[in-house]
Amino acid sequence: MKLENKVAVITGASSGVGRETALLFAKEGCNVVAVARREERLIALAKEAEEKGYKGKILPFKGDISLEEVNFKMIDFAIEKFGHFDILINNAGLMDNFAPVDELDSELLKKLMAVDVYGPAFATKKATQEFIKSGVKGSIVTIASIAGICGGKSGCAYTMAKHAVLGLVKNTAFNYRSQLRCNAICPGGIATEMVSPETFANASQKGLASVMLANQFQTPMATPLQIAEVALFLASDDASIVNGAIVTADSGLTTF
Repeated sequence: MKLENKVAVITGASSGVGRETALLFAKEGCNVVAVARREERLIALAKEAEEKGYKGKILPFKGDISLEEVNFKMIDFAIEKFGHFDILINNAGLMDNFAPVDELDSELLKKLMAVDVYGPAFATKKATQEFIKSGVKGSIVTIASIAGICGGKSGCAYTMAKHAVLGLVKNTAFNYRSQLRCNAICPGGIATEMVSPETFANASQKGLASVMLANQFQTPMATPLQIAEVALFLASDDASIVNGAIVTADSGLTTF
């Protein structure tokens, strides 16, 4: 087992990549604190891991990661319940409506930055403090997006947020290179709730047309499990030499 006796906190664990990562980690022997706002889904997730006989246990933690205190409490909860803390997966995120900057909605921008940037920043701050205090050489993995390395993959707000969070990853990796590893995954399209018909129904038509032009060379969409498997590699000792990496997982979309 790749994560036996490890303890992880995973945000956005009620669906999609977060859910699959929680199950995969539990299967690999990791005890998991699964964080999201939809508590009923977290309870079902914990029950599923138990019914499948996974060695790792999943504990639900209801919370909104846009709030600094929630990020601190979820890691304190992991330490309280399991005695230590080894891995942070910053997965929770919001998508924008593909709007370019002239159509930018200030309230949407504030909400998206709070979840996609401030949340990972607060969680990374707390995780780093705990790794320094405990002497554990921990691992932080942030699920970002190819919108963080390109300009034409989403709307202005989401593109801004994902560029910002990659800055967080690189700065943390450099400053705390002897105490932890900090890496990011940049997926392309993933078959999750974020790409539901409702997302596109409310999209800026101008922005969406621009993104579709940039994505005209179609590539296979990833499953949540495929991204979870990349997260497993980065979180595990298999990636012991990997720090500050921005790993694209986009079926080659950014090669065009």
